[in-house]
Amino acid sequence: MQDHPVPAHELPLHRALGLTDAELARIVALLGREPNHFELAVFSLLWSEHCGYKHSALLLKRLPSTGTRVLQGPGENAGVIDLGEGEAVCFKVESHNHPSAVEPFQGAATGVGGILRDIVAMGARPVALLDGLRFAAGDWRFDRAVSGIGHYGNCVGVPTVGGEAVFDDAYAKNVLVNAMCVGLLPADRIATAGASGPGNLVVLYGATTGRDGIGGASVLASAELGEADADKRPTVQMGDPFTGKKLIEVSVELVESGLVESLQDCGAAGLASSLSEMARETGIDLELDRVPLRAEGMEPWEVMISESQERMVAVVRPQSLAAVEALCERWELCCAVIGRVTDSGLLRASWDGEVVGEIPARLLTDECPRYPLEPRPRRPEREAVLGAIDAPDLPHALLELLTSPNIRSRAPIYRRYD
Repeated sequence: MQDHPVPAHELPLHRALGLTDAELARIVALLGREPNHFELAVFSLLWSEHCGYKHSALLLKRLPSTGTRVLQGPGENAGVIDLGEGEAVCFKVESHNHPSAVEPFQGAATGVGGILRDIVAMGARPVALLDGLRFAAGDWRFDRAVSGIGHYGNCVGVPTVGGEAVFDDAYAKNVLVNAMCVGLLPADRIATAGASGPGNLVVLYGATTGRDGIGGASVLASAELGEADADKRPTVQMGDPFTGKKLIEVSVELVESGLVESLQDCGAAGLASSLSEMARETGIDLELDRVPLRAEGMEPWEVMISESQERMVAVVRPQSLAAVEALCERWELCCAVIGRVTDSGLLRASWDGEVVGEIPARLLTDECPRYPLEPRPRRPEREAVLGAIDAPDLPHALLELLTSPNIRSRAPIYRRYD
């Protein structure tokens, strides 16, 4: 008898959010109490594979990441290499696989938008994009993903200068969409994400905040919404490249003008992720009710984990706030003070003056579980013995080769890109 998966709404809340029983026990032990629903949502996202790299972090740490020209290695939004003569190059590669499998156009487009913001968060100006795509031959999603990449890159004005596309049936279910961005900046002007200076202001600027990207956390929705409404919550973010272009210009000017103490983009897990990383060494008191919204009736947890695109968070000295607001107004971007830097070590969130969640920031970043992967060696299905392979019908083999999408011209792809 075949087992059927249990619907999310019938699972214990922590399991519906993707946490194991052992992980919940770890959270309770670290907090010294049971987390409330708001806190559980934050933990579930920051301790997810997507944000916390639970199964890949130990492997990634084995990769080389130091050198005489490495100005910034792991730990920030992107890496930075010294080019000499006071110039540096900033770059990063990031995957957006699952969103691209669900909705390939927006998944690929927001993958480009996200990688652009990572480069901008380092204080660099993006100058080039690249992409790596893996799909099954004939998959309709491939064309949509290519269109999404071209749409965002072309509109934002950053050229896609290269990439690759490989087709194999192994990617029929799980497609791969990797985006890379390269930026340039002065070697002595690298922006960092960590908040500093208790009393400094936490400023959110860019687009407004909606429910897009909340996805599986919709199990936290109030009973009044009903299951049908919860199912309608979008799981894939929606990109706006024109706002993304304005965000780039404002962010680069903020760093060049020295108006920000630190800078962070809002990507996966939204404010929950960006602020926990910023608060790690200090602390942040967050007023969620001050976040500019574009959807009515949003709950505090929804505002906290929304993945609405084209948003950045900056730490600003009080005396610089007027200049920051003026710059955002000139570029027609929302700008709001949503909190303050503290020295408590806590990420404390409030709504209408009432604290809705209080978590030591390091628990979200440093205490994420790490699971070592045990390799499982496989013996080849058959020994490849020289001379034991049957010679193919050469004319047929030639036809098979010529019809393979892996050797076709890539012109239909790159002609869509600026």
